[in-house]
Amino acid sequence: MRLKTFLAAYMLFLGILFVSIGIVSAHMTRSTTYMLREKAAREFQTISLSLARDMAAIFARFPGGYRYHMATNELFVGYVHYYRQNNIELYLTRMYTAVDGHANDSDYLEHDNLASSNDYTENTNYIVISFVQEKGSHFIYISGVLPLSSPLMNYQLLYILDISSNIDDMQGIQHFLWITSIVVSLVAAVLLYAVLLKIFKPLGVVTSAAQQIADGQYGNKLIVKGQNELASVAVAFNRMSQEIESQITQLEDDAERKQQFVDNFAHEIRTPLTSIYGYAEYLQKANLTEGELLESAGYIMAEADHMKNVANSLLELATLRNYKPEVNQIYIPELFVDIQQCLEKPLQERNVQMQTTVLTKYIMGQHDLIKSLILNLCNNAIASCDSDTGIVHLCATTEGQNVVIAIEDNGCGIPSDKLPKLTEPFFRIDKARSRDNGGTGLGLALVKQIADVHQAKMTIDSIEGVGTDVRLIFHE
Repeated sequence: MRLKTFLAAYMLFLGILFVSIGIVSAHMTRSTTYMLREKAAREFQTISLSLARDMAAIFARFPGGYRYHMATNELFVGYVHYYRQNNIELYLTRMYTAVDGHANDSDYLEHDNLASSNDYTENTNYIVISFVQEKGSHFIYISGVLPLSSPLMNYQLLYILDISSNIDDMQGIQHFLWITSIVVSLVAAVLLYAVLLKIFKPLGVVTSAAQQIADGQYGNKLIVKGQNELASVAVAFNRMSQEIESQITQLEDDAERKQQFVDNFAHEIRTPLTSIYGYAEYLQKANLTEGELLESAGYIMAEADHMKNVANSLLELATLRNYKPEVNQIYIPELFVDIQQCLEKPLQERNVQMQTTVLTKYIMGQHDLIKSLILNLCNNAIASCDSDTGIVHLCATTEGQNVVIAIEDNGCGIPSDKLPKLTEPFFRIDKARSRDNGGTGLGLALVKQIADVHQAKMTIDSIEGVGTDVRLIFHE
C-alpha cells in the first residue's frame, strides 16, 4: 500500500513537473524566436532605409557611371564593416551581381542560394525572413528589395544575423531547467517517501493493534494525538476495540450462563427422575401393602408435578423472551387486595404479617404478568421470614415520573456475593430448602423477564440477617 501510494504520487509529480518544464521551454523558444525575429526585422528596415537614402544621395551626385559604382561600393563596404562587429553580414545584389567591399560575385550568389534552404520562412510585405541552421550555428536570413523611393529599386539587400549565442544561451537555460528538475525530482522522491513513512506509521500501528485483537488481545489501545483524521481513526479504533472487548466479554458471560443453565437443569431434572425411578423400581420388586403403594405413588406424582412445574416455567421464560405485553392501566389498590387474597394461605402457614401502602393509584402494564411478578417476589419474601416475627411490606409510590413498587421483608437476607446471580435460572441460595418448599429456582428469572418486557428496572438490596428490599421502577 505504501509503495503503491509512493509510486502513484511520484509519477503524478514527475508528470506535472516535466510537462511544466516542457511548456516553459516551448514558451521560452517561441518568445526568444519572436524577439530575435522582431529585432532583426527592425534592424533590416533601418539598414535598408538608411542605405537607400545614402545611395540616393550618391546617385544625385553621380547619376550613373564608374564614379557612381565606386562610391556605392565604398558606402556599402562601410555598412558591412560596421554591422559585422554586431555579428551581422550584409549582401547587396542586382539581378545576379553582388556588391560588397571585399568579396566577388560568386560568393554573394552562393549565400543567396543558401537562404533558400531555410528552416522557417515568413513573408512580411516585401521582405522574406528565414531561420537557418548551418554546421551547428544558427542564423536569421532576411532578404528584400530596397524601398521603392530609391532610384535603385531593382537592388536586393540580404541581411544575415548570427544568433548562435542567443540560441546557446536559451538552450543552456533549458538544460539548466531540465537538470534542476531532475535534481528536484530526486530530492522530492526522498522527501515524499519520508512523508509517506510518517503518514503510514500510524496505520502500521493500527494494523499491529488489529492483528493483536485478531489474536485475542482486546485490551490494546491506540494513543490519540492531535485533532487530525488519523486521531479520529485512532479514537474510532479504540471505541471499536472497546466494543469488541465488551461483546466478547458478554458472549463469554452468556456462554458461561448457558452452560450453567444446562448444568443446573440437568441437576434439577436428575433428582426427581432418580426419585421416580427409585420408587418405580420399589413398586416393581417389593411386596407392598395398599398403603405403601399409595405412598410410593404419591412420591412419584409429587416428583412428576415438580418436573411439570419446571417445564411450565421454562416454557413461560421462552415465551416472554420476545414478548410484547398488552399494556393497560392497572388500578393498584385493587391489585394489592387481589394479591393479599392469593397470599392468605402462605401467610397463615408461616404466621407472617403483610402490610400494604398505596401512594399512587395506577400503573401501566399487562395485569396478569404484573400480578405474577409481585406474587413471586412476595412468596420469596414470605419464605425468607421467620414465623411469628416476619413482616412483608408491599408499597406503591412515585419517584418523579416513575412508578415504584417495593417489596420489603425482615427475613434472613441474602449474602452479597449471591446477589448478582439471583435472577439466573435454577439458582438457589439454599437448594435443599427451596426444593423442599416446592421451588423450581426459576421464580426470579421469570420476575426479571417480566420486568424486562415492561422495560422496568429491578434492583435488589439485601443485608444478611436484616432483610431484603426489592424495587421495581416502571418508566411512565
